[in-house]
Order: sequence, then structure tokens, then C-alpha cells
Amino acid sequence: MFPRADRGPCKGTRDKLPCGKDVWWTRTETGAWFPVDLAPREDGNTAVRRDVHGVLRSRRITEERTLVPPEKLMMPHAATCTGKPRVQAPPPRPPKTKTSPPAGHLYDLLGVARAASQDDIRKAYRRLARQLHPDVNPDPEVARRFQEVGEAYHVLSDPGRREVYDLTGRPPRAR
Repeated sequence: MFPRADRGPCKGTRDKLPCGKDVWWTRTETGAWFPVDLAPREDGNTAVRRDVHGVLRSRRITEERTLVPPEKLMMPHAATCTGKPRVQAPPPRPPKTKTSPPAGHLYDLLGVARAASQDDIRKAYRRLARQLHPDVNPDPEVARRFQEVGEAYHVLSDPGRREVYDLTGRPPRAR
């Protein structure tokens, strides 16, 4: 009744690893692949037949839909699979989040108080820019600090961005 083309190894289930036994791969009425044991069994609960296109089809036997002559009674392989239980994977780790700098970090970078005026912020930025500019000091660490000072000035020099920073403790996102 069944050619070898429909045979293949067990691929396991959600709960069990594959056992490696040969099974018949059938299509259910919903179109899903469904493995059944190789030999027909009287205590099985699945009807298997070959349709007009040569595809093995399987369906569950019910009181309303009993076995018809071209079908064979088979046992679903999941009921007889001897595969070992799958080890449950540990729960996924939460994604790493960037730690936000403490509130007031940008003010500390420029060396000014939170109540500093726009003029004080501009003066502090220009003083630090002269000291930390890469043309004056070629050290890579100083260049990184120069960039941080520039970003701090960018946020604190704009009244709208500064207000958002003062309320949230984080610089606003660029649009």
C-alpha cells in the first residue's frame, strides 16, 4: 500500500527528541505533516489512505466518520515514540539596556550648576573646547571627552532640549 518515498525518520515532537525510527509521513485534513507507525494496528485511532494524487492522507476516526475500505487503521507515531524528553531551555534573559547617566551628568561634563544661564553654559563649553580639541591634544581619550562635551552643549544650549533633559534626566532623542 505505501511506497518508500513516504517513509522517513522520526523528527520528534515539541516535547520529545527524535527517536530515529522510520515512520510514514501523511498529510492531515488541515494540510499538516503527521507521522504514523509503519504497520497497521487494530488499536490505532488514525485512518490512512492514498488520495488520487498519490499523497498519503490521514484523519482521526470518530463515531460519525468510521473507517472505510481503502483506509488502513494506524497508530500515530507520537503515541509510540521512544524519544527522550526535551530539556526545557532556561527562560530568555531580558535584553540588556543601556544604563542612563545620572541626572545632571551633562551639567557635570561642562562643569556648571543646574541653574546656570545660557551665557555660563556657552562660556564653559568654549573653555573646554579649547582645552580638549583634537588639534591641541591628540590623545584618543581626550578626543572622546571632547565629543561628550559637544553633545552636552548641544542639549543644554537649546532651551527646549534642556527642559526635556531637566524633566527626564535623559537627553531627548534626535528626530
